[in-house]
Amino acid sequence: MYKKTVVLAAALAVAPVSALADTVLGVYAGGQIWNANNEGEYAVGSNLIEPNFDNENHSSYYIALEHPIPLIPNIKVRENTLEVSGGFEENDFSHRDYILYYEIFDNDLVSFDIGVNAMDFDGTLRTPVSNRLGRQDFSVVVPTAYAAARVGIPATDWTFFADVSALSVKDSKVQDAQIGVEYRLVENLAVDVNLNAGYRHSVVELDDVDDIYSDVTVKGPFLGVEVHF
Repeated sequence: MYKKTVVLAAALAVAPVSALADTVLGVYAGGQIWNANNEGEYAVGSNLIEPNFDNENHSSYYIALEHPIPLIPNIKVRENTLEVSGGFEENDFSHRDYILYYEIFDNDLVSFDIGVNAMDFDGTLRTPVSNRLGRQDFSVVVPTAYAAARVGIPATDWTFFADVSALSVKDSKVQDAQIGVEYRLVENLAVDVNLNAGYRHSVVELDDVDDIYSDVTVKGPFLGVEVHF
């Protein structure tokens, strides 16, 4: 808990105070199904595991709040379920993103956000020990830079979007990026409903986190929906 508090406090300290905030209060909620190709290897201590990961569906869902107060960042909380299996029982690289961001530029066609993302991993790996499966839990909060952009196609209901969270420190690297296209299905004063599809690429390279080492890539197409109140 202390590590999480420090990360979020640091995020507030480095956020640009001159950034533009949303002109209206808005709540966004959404989710996606991610048909992913899982590949890579991991180690628990000196025990290297090179499983033949199965291709699986993962899920991700989020809620975000944007507000008109310039000095306070907008916030987005995203849950990412990354349970991969193959060779041994299920391994869990699931994590929760705590994203604090500012809208640097925002109009009807183009928007650009920057901020930080505290990626909170609380996972489990399986490893063979004396003819049985052992369990190694790990927990770490990884601070990353965050950026997102949206570009609408004039006179249409289509928008291109992309976002990325990334960090590279010494031998560890954690990154999560996606790019896609969105269709505005419903748009009125009460609620907006958007459908989206795209491609997502995630890399988890951990170096000696609770005796865990990993080099795992999860990538593939996704389908999603977002509701804006």
